[in-house]
Amino acid sequence: MPATIKDIAKALGISPSTVSRALNDNPQIKEETIKAVKATAKKLNYVPNKAAAGLRINKTYCIGVVVPSIGIYFFSRIISGMQRVASARGYQLLICQSNEKEEEEEKLLKSLSAGRVDGILLSISQETTRLNHIKEVMNHMPVVIFDRVDPALDTVQVEADDYNAAYIATQHLIKTGCKKIAHLAGPTSMFNTKNRLNGYKEALKDGDLEVSNSLIANCDFDRHVVGKALEKLLKDHPDVDGIFAVNDNLGVEAIIVLKKMGYKVPEQISVIGFGNYPISKIVEPRLTTVSHYLSETGERSARYLLEMIEKKTRKIDIEPPFVSELIFRDSTKQI
Repeated sequence: MPATIKDIAKALGISPSTVSRALNDNPQIKEETIKAVKATAKKLNYVPNKAAAGLRINKTYCIGVVVPSIGIYFFSRIISGMQRVASARGYQLLICQSNEKEEEEEKLLKSLSAGRVDGILLSISQETTRLNHIKEVMNHMPVVIFDRVDPALDTVQVEADDYNAAYIATQHLIKTGCKKIAHLAGPTSMFNTKNRLNGYKEALKDGDLEVSNSLIANCDFDRHVVGKALEKLLKDHPDVDGIFAVNDNLGVEAIIVLKKMGYKVPEQISVIGFGNYPISKIVEPRLTTVSHYLSETGERSARYLLEMIEKKTRKIDIEPPFVSELIFRDSTKQI
C-alpha cells in the first residue's frame, strides 16, 4: 500500500490536516514543519492523490487530446510534445482518435467534456464541415485547436505557417530552373492545405509561371492515389519538371512512382515535400522538404491550454507561427 497523509502524520506525531497544509506550502505552517513533512513524505515514498485533490477543487488534472489518427508519425510527434509539457505540470493526457470522421469527433468531444477532463486539444477531422459540436464544448471548457485550424472558431489556435512554407518550397523549385510545376494537393475542405495550395499559386504568379487547375491533383493525403494522379498529370502536361507535394508522404510516393515510370529525379523532374518526416531521408534520392515543427507545436498547444485552465481565461497572448525553413536534399537540383 502506498503511504498516505495519515502515515506521515503518525510518523511525525502531528495532525493529518497539518501535513496536508505543509505539503501545499501553507504560510500558516512553520518552515521547519514543512521541511520535516516533505522529508518524511520522500522517505515514505508518498505520492499525492491528484484524483482526490481534484474532487475537492473540481479538477481532473487530465487533458483530452483528439487527433484524426494516433498511428501516423505526424500526430505522434505532436502528442509527444504535449506529453512533455503536461507531465511536467502534473497533468495526464487522455488521447482519442476521430479516424477522420466528424461523427466520431462529435462523440469524443461530448464524452470528454462531460467532466472527464479540464480542457481539450483538438485537431479537426478531415470530414468535419459543421462546427457546432466544437463551439458547444468551447462554451463551457477551454479548447485549443492545433494544426488543422478553422478561423470560424473563436479560441486559441496553433497552426504552421503553411502559406509561406508552401511559397518557400515552390520558390525553391523555380530557383532551380523548373518551368512547369504541379501540386499534389491535400483535402480542399481543410484550411491548412488550402493555405499550402495558395502559397504554391502565389509563388508561381511571382515567378511568372503558369497557374492552372489542371496542374493540381487532389490526393487527400492518400499515397495510394499518387500513381494515377501522376499518370494523368504527365499525360496532360508531359513538360512538367517540378512537383510540390502537400506532405512528405506524398512526396516520397511521387519519387517512387516517377522512378518506376522511368523518370530521373531530379534530372528530369524535381520533387519537394512538406514536413521533414523521417521517411524523407530514407527514400532515394532523399526528399528536399520544408520544416514543420511537430513536437514544438505540441508543446506550445499544451502550454496555451494549461494557461487557459489555470488562469481560468479564454484569452491569452499567443506567439506567431513557427517560421518554416527549406531543408535541401537530393530530390531537387542545386541553385
